[in-house]
Amino acid sequence: SQDFTLHTQLPWLSVEVAVDWHERFTMLKLRFPTELHEPSATYEIPYGHKVRPADGAEDPGQSWIDVSGRHPAGGDAGLALVNDAKYGYDVLGSEIGLTVLRSPIYAHHEPYAPDPDGPYPFQDQGRQRFRYALFAHDGDWREAAIPRRAAELDQPPVTLLETFHDGSLPASTGFVDVEPAGVVVSVVKRAEDGDDLIVRAYEAHGRRAAATIRFPNWERTIETDFAPFEIRTFRVPRDPAAAVTETDLLEEPA
Repeated sequence: SQDFTLHTQLPWLSVEVAVDWHERFTMLKLRFPTELHEPSATYEIPYGHKVRPADGAEDPGQSWIDVSGRHPAGGDAGLALVNDAKYGYDVLGSEIGLTVLRSPIYAHHEPYAPDPDGPYPFQDQGRQRFRYALFAHDGDWREAAIPRRAAELDQPPVTLLETFHDGSLPASTGFVDVEPAGVVVSVVKRAEDGDDLIVRAYEAHGRRAAATIRFPNWERTIETDFAPFEIRTFRVPRDPAAAVTETDLLEEPA
């Protein structure tokens, strides 16, 4: 089953999917046709993206895929698909395919011929749930900030119920602000050896960027440049007088 939700203040169509699967040797796909001309297929890869031919070949991807091209009415447009659990896609012409599941024998490889009466375990059996969202946009996926939209879908806010009490934070606030949209903060965590913050950000659009990362509650700002697809990690002390420093992926000084 699929439950579709149109939002009044969000720029996407979100879908909740529930599957109860008992087929064998079968693949289940969802397909999303468009009318775009001269389509270009872009897949998310770790800390970046990859453009692949729109030839129907099954390819891996991370949380999003986009098809952009010329709209029949004129101008550039596209359709992005974001999901929180599936990593197989294809694009045939201007049509996106999402691989929901496949049910071969577990670990089967040719040329081995399975016994027709053998007690084999089959993949993807039973119930599963996942979410996806469709973003129709003008221009290409960069103008629609699809990497950031994907993070919003895959990492929704966590609600904590509390009683009334005094606190230092205002009723409404933000923890981190990032500009421009092509720079994405992917990690915010406490340092392994103290109370400082470790912040990791990367450039997702494949373009040089002058970035500003603000922490309003800490009154801290990081202004720095990113090369295309560059990953950078910063250590942010709680003491406003202490300098922000750059580290490697192991939180050692860069």
